[in-house]
Amino acid sequence: MKIEISNTSSEPLNELSIRLMELNFPRIPNGGTLEAGMFGFGFKGPEWPLGQSPASIPTVADPRFVVPLVHMDYGTGALNLCSDDAECAVNVPYSTNFLARTSYPLVITCSDIKPGVTKAFNVSLRFGPAGARIQDLSGDVLQRYARKYPFQLNWNDHRPIGAMFLAGPQINVASNPRRWIVNFGDIDITNDKGKAAFRAALLKLADNSVQVLKDIGAQGMITWDPEGEEFLGACYYGDPRLVPSLAPEMEFKNDSAKSVIDEYFEKFRAAGLKVGVCIRPQGIAMVDGKPVHQAADDEHAAQILRERIAYAKQRWGCTLFYVDSTATVSGSLNPDVFKAVADAYPDVLLIPENESMRYFAYSAPLNSYVHHRVTSTPAGARMVYPKAFSVLMAPDGDRPEDHHALVSAVRRGDILLFNGWYNSDGAKKIKKLYEEASPLSEVNSESSNQ
Repeated sequence: MKIEISNTSSEPLNELSIRLMELNFPRIPNGGTLEAGMFGFGFKGPEWPLGQSPASIPTVADPRFVVPLVHMDYGTGALNLCSDDAECAVNVPYSTNFLARTSYPLVITCSDIKPGVTKAFNVSLRFGPAGARIQDLSGDVLQRYARKYPFQLNWNDHRPIGAMFLAGPQINVASNPRRWIVNFGDIDITNDKGKAAFRAALLKLADNSVQVLKDIGAQGMITWDPEGEEFLGACYYGDPRLVPSLAPEMEFKNDSAKSVIDEYFEKFRAAGLKVGVCIRPQGIAMVDGKPVHQAADDEHAAQILRERIAYAKQRWGCTLFYVDSTATVSGSLNPDVFKAVADAYPDVLLIPENESMRYFAYSAPLNSYVHHRVTSTPAGARMVYPKAFSVLMAPDGDRPEDHHALVSAVRRGDILLFNGWYNSDGAKKIKKLYEEASPLSEVNSESSNQ
């Protein structure tokens, strides 16, 4: 159906919601949007009773974030509510008969209608038989969305990545205010002798970590906290430019021509490993000598990220960036933020903590296997972007019941993240998962079954 809205006023019409109709279903329908939510809980697709998905998964399919489509499976058939031209949001917000939960209004929200302008919105209801899939009913809508927001992530290395944490809240030593974990925290950065010992310990940690990463077959590592963790309420700071001021001992050279932090990163690069750091889209204000994060917003986030990436690339050659806390007070950052950063730096891998579906066009969002049992890139993202992939946090490796799911994830391009600064059973499991997922392993398995 084609819906035209005319704005005859002198003011812009920022948003207008229209209740198109109400449908009665023979049972409570299952379904929802293709959004997996900020934490990837919906990675298997819309599998909950309509309106009963986890709170982190929005009921509104806003085309700025996700394909504007709501799927409803009512047993004897299936239905997609679609914005065919991706110009309006669609929503099935609630049931109007609470006990039976079989009646639902279909709502669209139209935005940005300028004064004196008539704007058209094309909406459809796509009905199909029992078991009809989303792509069976709306393949053209998925393709149109992918053309409007094309996949542009160009990262061909899908080997695992090691996570490096140089400090920790468990360390509470007066002479070690940044809480460095080397030497079990027994560090004294108040004098040159102690700084020299810290330097030696950190570079030894780097040497050992290189061996771990090379043994596992990792592509590289990301260091979360080169600034240290002195102010626990603000960690992780996510601004590598603050290393000289927040952790001045990292600039200690002793008799070397290079500071310890520069030599630390250089050891990994010299071994052929990629390097990276944690960054954040929030500005930081120094209040009484302490860093305080400001709220992130769509307007400034891209520039903040670009500046921090530029520093880390220029100083340390970083190409891997975990982007912490990628949310505003109202939800995930607008995907346009990551498009702008990816446009500026097409040679880096962005790994945002929180996500929306469209993030996968520009980045590889982080999802946690260890915390949330997420075992793959969301099905909705791959319907639109078949080459989409995630970074899955799995420091302990896999559980037996999820082994095949993680092998499949690796085969499809997902990257596993493990603790890279020490040998662990988890790291060994990661290595075995990649070995089993390799094409050679598949060939050998097929040969043994013949």
